[in-house]
Amino acid sequence: MATKVADLTTDDFLLLLEDFHAEPKKRNKMTEAEIKDLAMRLNEKINVPFIEETGEERILIKVIFKIDTFLYDHLPNEFYDVIRSTDRGISDKEARRLVRRLTRLANQKIDIPYLPEAVEHYAIKFVIGMFVKAARKKLNFDEVRASSLALTVPESDEDIETIVED
Repeated sequence: MATKVADLTTDDFLLLLEDFHAEPKKRNKMTEAEIKDLAMRLNEKINVPFIEETGEERILIKVIFKIDTFLYDHLPNEFYDVIRSTDRGISDKEARRLVRRLTRLANQKIDIPYLPEAVEHYAIKFVIGMFVKAARKKLNFDEVRASSLALTVPESDEDIETIVED
């Protein structure tokens, strides 16, 4: 795809438009493996009341789908390239700003009635925190996912930006 707007071909432009107006079923960018892996890692951190372990992971996959769709709707899709790259990325300052804004907005927009609010909020902070942390320079999504057990999700939103720090 062209790197400058002036160089966009009609086909490039139509692909951008198609991506922007994708049907709900296609409004995610994480891979199946990434979603499954995140669900297992998130399941180690939280407990869904009244549901057995295998059911929890299935529920968490759906939660991650919701969050991924939210990110698709609120970030340029090119951002997904940044989370998979170690040579490109956002600054620490931008990561702190972005995780704060995305977490607040996601908590307003995403409602998962079968999860207690505290669990829902934790899941949102965990997934968005990992996602934004992976967008930092010298990191990528695989590295951040691999170290997810060490990821500290703050209880308070006042210090949410600590989630993207090393």
